[in-house]
Amino acid sequence: MLRLICAIFLAAGPLAVSSQQMIYKVQMPDGSVMYSDSVPSGAKVLEEREAKSTPRVTTLPSQTGGKGGPAVITRQSSGTRAGSPNTPAPVSVEAAERELAVARRKLELGREPLPGERLGLKGGGSRLTPEYEARIAGMEREVAAAEAKVKRAYDAR
Repeated sequence: MLRLICAIFLAAGPLAVSSQQMIYKVQMPDGSVMYSDSVPSGAKVLEEREAKSTPRVTTLPSQTGGKGGPAVITRQSSGTRAGSPNTPAPVSVEAAERELAVARRKLELGREPLPGERLGLKGGGSRLTPEYEARIAGMEREVAAAEAKVKRAYDAR
């Protein structure tokens, strides 16, 4: 009987360990820092944390168009409530600051030209294409909009 109980506990041990979710803070080879539930190849683990809860994704038929695919969530980009087009929606300061940080990081990482965004010159150098300039200008507009949202959130506070 004692052997049976020990065998059950030994068999259940790996199940208890595998149910814990870990979040890894890793540094990618290009120097960027990323959080992930698995360690990507070539990344250096900076920190490990146990996840507090697992996010749940729910798919509603109205969001998937009845096809059962992934949910498509639309967001109002104007920052207004659905019922009143001239009234700004309240935004929490934390959410606005998070959005600003994401926009700044995206701009920082996006400054590196993508393949095809450099044109070779006759003399041997290169220059950036108008597509690169338009892409950077769009990301700078996103940062400016996020900064304005942070200002509105602080003003509303």
